[in-house]
Amino acid sequence: MLHHLFALCAFLSVLAACTGHWDPQSPHPGGPSAAEFGRADDDYRLAVADKVKVTIAGEADLSGEFTINKLGALTGPHVGQVQAQGMTLREFERAYADKLRDGEILRNPRVTAEVTSLRPIYVLGEVKRPGQYAFTRGMTVQKAVALAEGYTYLASEGTVEITRGGTKVTLDLASEIKVMPGDEVRVPSRVF
Repeated sequence: MLHHLFALCAFLSVLAACTGHWDPQSPHPGGPSAAEFGRADDDYRLAVADKVKVTIAGEADLSGEFTINKLGALTGPHVGQVQAQGMTLREFERAYADKLRDGEILRNPRVTAEVTSLRPIYVLGEVKRPGQYAFTRGMTVQKAVALAEGYTYLASEGTVEITRGGTKVTLDLASEIKVMPGDEVRVPSRVF
């Protein structure tokens, strides 16, 4: 039994390292929620399908709202593609400003970026309406299941499988588990 517990702890430690410090009990696993994108401590990492509003001070023609494409890049007017996947908003702002300078479009661009729409979550398995749902602030597994109209008769209501960043983990639902943009939440079937 102790060997299994040690193996589970080791697996969760590796999972946390691979997924951007994901602690299921943390109030902010992997980064802040959509409404908590602050200017000072923003550590949310951009990903494919996020919509980002880019504002260039005094340059309405260069500003706009763009979606990060499947290659992890955002295509802006006159600058072309700017890599965004995996960057924080501050890192992306610097990269966008560098692209404007390097392309000799602006000498001293002042770039601000904000996420306007995060990638959706997927609620699958033994729920009444499996599918894709919009991520909202404070999203938990319980709220995600409620969006999918609750459990089916065959659902195992005590555990859930969450896939984040390509890594899947099965968790006990004894406490509230936060969901992040892009997560796949799967409710398994009961074992009879």
